[in-house]
Amino acid sequence: MRSVSLLFLALLIPLLIGCGKGDSSAVKFAFLTDLHITPGSDNIGHMKNVIDEINSSDVDMVLITGDICNSGSNEELLLVYDLLDGLDKDYHIVPGNHETNWSESAGQKFIELWGDDRFIVEWKDFLFVGFSTGPYLKMGDGHVKREDVHWLKKELEERAEGKQLFSFAHYPLNEELDNWYEITDILNSYDCRASFCGHHHQLRVMNFDGIPGIMGRSLVLRDGGEPGYNIIKIDNDSLQAYEKILDKPLGEPDIAIDLNNPVKIEELETSAAPDYSVNAEYPAVGIDYEWVDAASVFTGVSLINDTAFVYGNSLGELKVVSYLSDEVLWEHNFEGSLFSTPAYYDDIVVTGAADGYIYGFNVATGDILWQVNAGSPVVAAPVIKDGFVYIGGGYSAFYKIDVVSGEVQWAFDGIDAQVQAEAVVKDDHVVFGAWDRHLYNLSAETGELRWKWNNDHGAVLYSPGNVVPAISEGRVFIVAPDRYMTSLDLKSGNEIWRTGEYDVRESMGVSPCGEEVYAKLMDDYIISVSTTTNSFDLNWIVDAGIGYDHNPCPVISSDDIVVGATRNGLVTAIDRSNEELKWIHKVGNSSVNFMDFDSAGNIWLTSMDGRVIKIKYKE
Repeated sequence: MRSVSLLFLALLIPLLIGCGKGDSSAVKFAFLTDLHITPGSDNIGHMKNVIDEINSSDVDMVLITGDICNSGSNEELLLVYDLLDGLDKDYHIVPGNHETNWSESAGQKFIELWGDDRFIVEWKDFLFVGFSTGPYLKMGDGHVKREDVHWLKKELEERAEGKQLFSFAHYPLNEELDNWYEITDILNSYDCRASFCGHHHQLRVMNFDGIPGIMGRSLVLRDGGEPGYNIIKIDNDSLQAYEKILDKPLGEPDIAIDLNNPVKIEELETSAAPDYSVNAEYPAVGIDYEWVDAASVFTGVSLINDTAFVYGNSLGELKVVSYLSDEVLWEHNFEGSLFSTPAYYDDIVVTGAADGYIYGFNVATGDILWQVNAGSPVVAAPVIKDGFVYIGGGYSAFYKIDVVSGEVQWAFDGIDAQVQAEAVVKDDHVVFGAWDRHLYNLSAETGELRWKWNNDHGAVLYSPGNVVPAISEGRVFIVAPDRYMTSLDLKSGNEIWRTGEYDVRESMGVSPCGEEVYAKLMDDYIISVSTTTNSFDLNWIVDAGIGYDHNPCPVISSDDIVVGATRNGLVTAIDRSNEELKWIHKVGNSSVNFMDFDSAGNIWLTSMDGRVIKIKYKE
């Protein structure tokens, strides 16, 4: 009897290995995306039911592609982490734009909880790779960080051979991701079988430069309907994607693709390569200098005596670079990405960091001269005036600091959310916005609150949190994500006028003479508005060749030109004398972060793809 049993098992084992979970060419996983879980929401209950259902199913693992919460707050992330801790299955996760765009922790809490914002997993004959797609603390297109592009190349070179490769990201690998073509080139070179994404909340198939793209449905659909998620089966080069409605049987696949011959996607539109032909129309404009970093750049650049410059990157490296010798003079490494544009004053460099401190550095040696503990990540740029630093200290306070000694002159702690954009300091007024819906005016001398204003909208994501205000003619001017432009009395904070006639967002500036304030619209145009009248008085509106855009890069101006910049690398200048488009130059395909003029009138800027650029133009 024993020998019969052994013979039976010997015959049975090869069959078991060749089917079901033993089949090295088969996998079944739950694919979750766009959960949008917030404290007190119905999505918490739906998510608990999804987890219970997954735990009782035969899926091999769970893969999650972001937008797990709504505002990227630490509270929301902890809530989702605790919910996912209830999974009995292994899971792997990357963030979405709702985790990276409004992150309370400057992106650090996600990494603290889940160990990283990317993953690579070998499972049988499969290789699953996931990466973050941003955007990072600003509106704009998605973006894969430069260091993650290098990481992806290295990991696939070492691990992809003999594996079936599948990628995971929140954004689709198309023009919604500014450097999608770099990613699809890499994935195609290793025969990526399919790429999974979220972002648009519906299960559908797409074409990512020849790679089958599977967009997953959200936990709750925008138009209502029953909560659910996605089930993916891959077996012998066949991929089947199912919309799994909670508490209902699986049913037939919604998408079925032969991975060896994915004819389904050939008729689907794919993204065209970036177009730089506009540069040929304006040959007098060009890049006069370029510095390329190995990481992405989220800060602006500050010039040091026209011989060097300082900026920070997404690896947390603060760098001072010689413009003359093209070499790094010194760098300081922080934990976490740098978002605070460093400022230079009297041989001192000042910046904020994700570690919760504000720092003063010796510009020649890189030695730390002083540091102030703000208690939470500092992403706002410092403003230095008359020997004092004015800067938002994360969530804790707004500070005035002596730039030489580092001594705190005062700290205003009446803020309920992150201060992101730099303040404007004029006479005895310090004006800045925060992500608590308010615009603040403090006394520069004492730090006393003069007034605070909000737009009466309940949604914090409509706050003036990432706009640099303008002060002129006794008035404050702002634009905000609620798409209104507003003028307030500087002394009282009372509204002078407010209009939603033009589709503004977070990009504006003021003329050198102070008589005009500019705003970049979301639909091609830049407008000029008078600062001297008590009603909205449009000076001009010019088609700047921008197209649809929501990049918050501030508008800058000289005596000659008004300059705006976009999410896809367009820098566009308007002639102030004749109020017409003067030139356009495309510097790349990523967001321009910040711009400034040097003493010779050249434009210096940084772009998210890791570059510091000087644009020179001939009159």
